[in-house]
Amino acid sequence: MNEIRITFSDGELMTFPAVEQLSVLAAAEKAGNILAHSCRNGTCRTCAGSKPDGTEAFLCITPSEAGFEVTVPYRRSDIVPPTVRKAKINGFQKVSQSVWEIRYRLQFPLPFLPGQYVEVTFPGIDAPRRFSMANCPAEKEQVLHVRDLPGGAMSDYLNGRAKPEDGFSVKGPFGVFYLRAVPKPRLFIAGGTGLAPIMAMLRSMDVAATTRPMALVAGSATVNDIYGVNDLKELSTRLPLELIISAASAPGEWSGIIGNPVEAISNVKTVSFDCDTEAYLCGPPGMVQAARERLCALGLLDENIFNEVFS
Repeated sequence: MNEIRITFSDGELMTFPAVEQLSVLAAAEKAGNILAHSCRNGTCRTCAGSKPDGTEAFLCITPSEAGFEVTVPYRRSDIVPPTVRKAKINGFQKVSQSVWEIRYRLQFPLPFLPGQYVEVTFPGIDAPRRFSMANCPAEKEQVLHVRDLPGGAMSDYLNGRAKPEDGFSVKGPFGVFYLRAVPKPRLFIAGGTGLAPIMAMLRSMDVAATTRPMALVAGSATVNDIYGVNDLKELSTRLPLELIISAASAPGEWSGIIGNPVEAISNVKTVSFDCDTEAYLCGPPGMVQAARERLCALGLLDENIFNEVFS
């Protein structure tokens, strides 16, 4: 049969015809189906699935061929068509040398899973920008973390033209980087503003029901780039959460860990590196890939490692 078979994590099956010269993702879309994706060039891993032989396939670049089978690590019901909302800025501020925090409200609620992202279009910026929410889905005020890049469109806007009550559009949610419901020991690794979706995950947890150990490794380029520490410390008083904060470059008076997030993994004490532990990684591509390789070498299963890449 000229058929492609996609099995979701809960066992639901999707089938559709293979189409010559199209990728598996494109063939699925041509048939009216929705699969998780982001980059469309095989770098972000959002569309990754496992073939019957255990090897990995990126559906955005894998040719659609009859008989192709793959299992994806999410439920079909987790992928919903994105919608557009109007929003207005409540306020914004620098929370570190290199990070802005934007707080805003939506015209109507936009349901999302903690860890997912949205596309936002601000005044005077032609193309949408992608940011993960840092707030719990139940909160009315939404929060974004934006890296301050000199000469960047968002940085120019926040440094010069932005003001409270500015209107903008929000489209989403997107992505399959979200907190899984099965209670397991969890390790979170964040680089820079990759902390945002992990903050959303931690803020969404049921304190009474969260009993398994967790550890967060959050790394920044310099001490002056570190942010969110007070919020994380407050969360660690309510959750079984070990905090490890690192900086790749630090002055002599820095008492924390010197190194990147991958190097700082060795400081984790409360979470075991074994097949029962889940890991959530978010940050630059190089960091995410290095962290995945390191965790697999330490004993985690590749299928228990979830990631989002910030380019």
